[in-house]
Amino acid sequence: MRWFDAEAFTGRCSDIALFETKSIKDFYYLIDALRDSKIGTEPYFEFLDIIPAVENGFREYDAQLAQ
Repeated sequence: MRWFDAEAFTGRCSDIALFETKSIKDFYYLIDALRDSKIGTEPYFEFLDIIPAVENGFREYDAQLAQ
């Protein structure tokens, strides 16, 4: 997990958490656990967006097309 402060650049959110994983199942379980915890059930935080992404995914895609 990496943490980014965003409040100087946007009014939408103050912080961004970036999670890196090799297992989508582990990520799913982590997010479910966070939603069930006090972080997700008490009014401390609001989850605005979960945006799945693949770093440089286009490179692997282009490599597959070239085969």
